[in-house]
Amino acid sequence: MNAQQQQKAIEALDRQREKERKQHYAMMYHLGAYMKLHYEGVMLPYKVLYDLEKAEHEKTFTEVPPNPYYPNPAITLKTKWSMPNYEGDYKGLPLNNSGLPDLKADIEYKKKYEEYEQRVKSEKMSVDKWGYYYARFLLPYNLLSFTDFDFWGEIPKDDEAKAVVANLRAACVEAQTDCREHPEEYNLEPIPRLEAHKTIYDVPYGYI
Repeated sequence: MNAQQQQKAIEALDRQREKERKQHYAMMYHLGAYMKLHYEGVMLPYKVLYDLEKAEHEKTFTEVPPNPYYPNPAITLKTKWSMPNYEGDYKGLPLNNSGLPDLKADIEYKKKYEEYEQRVKSEKMSVDKWGYYYARFLLPYNLLSFTDFDFWGEIPKDDEAKAVVANLRAACVEAQTDCREHPEEYNLEPIPRLEAHKTIYDVPYGYI
């Protein structure tokens, strides 16, 4: 192999590495956006969440990212550490569907855990507030051009999923339109990440 061939081989390897790097990042953004929408209940289109994941990774988005506790960055540490520990006898408990001791069969523990769940729920953003806080993230987009995949991160598999996507689409379009017409009724100001959040909230690793 002569010098010219070596150079071409090196360039080909560099292109392959760059392609693989982009694919890795694309999958990372996809998973982050998909998880927020499907498992955390963050009511924003998949495409919007994907773009925010990308901007966050590239450090061009320095705000509190959309999450179930928005405008706070996460659950408070006080609530997180208030989750009750079971101190009874596991042997006396029936098994749940996973084959593990059903802790909630213990009435006293069940009561404590339900109280904990209420504390968690009370910290989550109210459904009534999602438009107030999230509509500004929709403003740069032409939502009418979005496909079902753009909203959902996958093609809806059944009628139930199609109905969910249709409702999400309608809600986002309505919030975007109203925000453009009545911006004074929405939060349009960035909510910055703060160093102080580390001592108050269970912020994700690398948050600051």
